[in-house]
Amino acid sequence: MMKKNEIIIGVSLIFLEVSLLLALFTFIPNNVIAGIGSPSTIVITNLTIGNTYPDIINVSINDDAASIALTPNATTKVSCVAVIREYNGDADVTLANATFYDSVASSPGDANDNNDHYSNSSCELIADTSGFNGYADDPYHSLANCTFQVQYYANPEDWVCEVTAIDTMDWTSNLTDDITVSPLLALGLPDVIEYGTVNATFVSNENITNITNFGNVQINLTLEGYGTTQGDGIAMNCSLGNIGYIPIEFEKYNLTASTTGPLSLSAFETNYINLTSAAVTKRFELNYRTDDVVNDAIKESYWRIYVPRGVAGTCNGSIIFGATQASGN
Repeated sequence: MMKKNEIIIGVSLIFLEVSLLLALFTFIPNNVIAGIGSPSTIVITNLTIGNTYPDIINVSINDDAASIALTPNATTKVSCVAVIREYNGDADVTLANATFYDSVASSPGDANDNNDHYSNSSCELIADTSGFNGYADDPYHSLANCTFQVQYYANPEDWVCEVTAIDTMDWTSNLTDDITVSPLLALGLPDVIEYGTVNATFVSNENITNITNFGNVQINLTLEGYGTTQGDGIAMNCSLGNIGYIPIEFEKYNLTASTTGPLSLSAFETNYINLTSAAVTKRFELNYRTDDVVNDAIKESYWRIYVPRGVAGTCNGSIIFGATQASGN
């Protein structure tokens, strides 16, 4: 009888264990593969990020200036500074390049042209960002300083600077900023218009004076002359003679055509225009430079002077040449 009871108890315990196991697995959600909970459980997930893209978060041209003033007959330094964020560490950024281009006449991938497109293939990388536009220095931020030497005849338009950052896996990021290149009115002439030796009552030989556009817009001219002070009505003051000066109307010019050889006074007056004491605007239509190899923004002007009686010795005066966009006659 004792043995029978033991068997019954043993079977009962086995049945109880099976029932408990069935009840336990019934309450475990189907999507839980680890952990135990009732009625759910939380499983931690882990991931290690490998490479990340560099991220340019700001580009500033010339410290956020609104415009660029070019320099006559010279280059002007333009600086594009990019702030780069790289969570693999700022040393992971290995290269930055940039293009600076006229948004009207050019595109980022165009060839370089001093009128409308400049490139920098290796910008300066700077790990320390402290002091730049409020950015604190940390291991994940750096700067790319991309500079360009922009010629005086760059187009007066809206320009774009596009900076690209490249990491160790050649992953890239880019960002742009824009700025206006201002019109530049400037011209260049020789220091002296030399008429040589001229006898009294004779007209000088023709002096050909080249005028060069050292700006970035087409120009006309303003012209005025004086002996000692502006408005004095004199072309030249002379060191000897009972009169001692040459009146302003005896110095003349032609901006369109040359007349070679000796001239009589009447032919001189027919073919040339009087210089005046007050500035006048004359049509000249000298375009700005468009050739990077040869300066094509040069045009001739033609000058003569008549020497009246009453002057001797050496004579000198001044002519003011002005560049203007105003229309002229």
